[in-house]
Amino acid sequence: MPSLTSRLSLRTILLLNVVGYGLMAWWFPLGSNVALSPPADIRTFAPTLPAGIAYAALLVAQFGLLVMAFRRAEREDAGARPLLFVLAGGLLLALPLLWAYPVNATDIFGYVIRGRIASAYGESPFSSPAAAFVGDPFMPLVGEWAGLTTPYGPLWELLAAGLTAISGDNLLLGVLLFKGLALAAFLATAVLIWRLLPAGASRVAYTLLWAWNPGLLMTFILNGHNDAVMIFWLMLGFWVARRGWPTGGFLVMVLAALTKPVALLALPFFFIGQWRDLPDGRARARFVGLVVAGSALLAWLAFLPWAGEGGSLRAPLDLALRLVSEATGGAGFSPAVWVYMVLGRRVSIETIGTVTQVLFVSFALWLVWLGLRGRESLRGAADIFFGYLAGALNFRIWYAVWPFPWLLLDAGRASADAERAAYRLRVGLWFLLLAQLSVVIYGHIRVFVLSGDQAVAHLLGVPIVFGLPWLLALLPLRLSRPLHDA
Repeated sequence: MPSLTSRLSLRTILLLNVVGYGLMAWWFPLGSNVALSPPADIRTFAPTLPAGIAYAALLVAQFGLLVMAFRRAEREDAGARPLLFVLAGGLLLALPLLWAYPVNATDIFGYVIRGRIASAYGESPFSSPAAAFVGDPFMPLVGEWAGLTTPYGPLWELLAAGLTAISGDNLLLGVLLFKGLALAAFLATAVLIWRLLPAGASRVAYTLLWAWNPGLLMTFILNGHNDAVMIFWLMLGFWVARRGWPTGGFLVMVLAALTKPVALLALPFFFIGQWRDLPDGRARARFVGLVVAGSALLAWLAFLPWAGEGGSLRAPLDLALRLVSEATGGAGFSPAVWVYMVLGRRVSIETIGTVTQVLFVSFALWLVWLGLRGRESLRGAADIFFGYLAGALNFRIWYAVWPFPWLLLDAGRASADAERAAYRLRVGLWFLLLAQLSVVIYGHIRVFVLSGDQAVAHLLGVPIVFGLPWLLALLPLRLSRPLHDA
């Protein structure tokens, strides 16, 4: 008896996906809610337990359709122009989400307001927090971040200033422009993934696994997160390096760190991989010299527009202090807090945070050592991102996208260890799904089932999000069968 996957065509699966995202646009309308203060979240639009369960079911259905599309794409002809078909499908899926409210991450309002600090007030977001502009009509939308300066890089803030110069006092237009930027970066990354994958039946399927992925569409388009731009720069640099220009490729990757500094975590692994592939010591020395000089020049140029009374070093110093504060201050939904709860709060969260930081540094050094010994840079990049988000005091659901493109490329390319790469990709896919579902666990389940008990919600949610993907990827279920058919 034919399976459901074999009965539904790719176009039918795509249409069902579009209907799902259309429901989200209807359920979470952006236009009528864009100025809500304080900003809304999923429980604003799904205020009851049945509504939360319905939202979770919709997410699960969208991920199920993605896996069906992946399997179908390996068996069905995508037409004479398969890349265009995949990109058109991704665009079609994204269009409803452009008009949906960012229910799981309202950072996009911060992008607009910090962009206005430069474009409307002529100040620097590296030295002036949003709270300094009490007369701005949009300032209350920043929420808990109002008293803090920007945590993003100078290149991102230049982009934000440019977009808000266009949108002016039109908040809806500003939000749509940032979503549009994320969409452009998302689809451009799909093109790069296509070009980096080997030709063959699986090429369409693996590119589709990026372009039609609910976890990515929810993060980049629904929520408009700037991680799409960061990942685009990293992917573009990787492609340029693979085209035979390792120095130029690495310098493009530096733009990712100047967009969002967390990209710095991946740079050593791509540096080592490109350095290792050079033919001799002279070429390697030239590569190191050009990369160091070029990176310093790019950083200076990116920070130059933000040089104020404190000189050219003021903005980088302000950003560094802001990032240190964010990395060491406060604690939320995270494995570190889970350990704190399990230990009955007898060990301070500061001590646990210090231990996790030491473990992360040790893990990073081990990954660097493996890279020097020849391990693929794609695996190093995926692992360092996962190591960081597993050890962070605060985990946020968009962190889950950071390892995924590198897991995807590793599994999609011909590999001597294809089975392990496929397993790692399945873990990444489950992680994307469960990270999205964490808002229901920590929101609806906590409020309606656990009587609002945050401690129990942590004890339940953290193992589900961080542990369950590794187990689910082992199960002989259709969703967890190897995605790589070598």
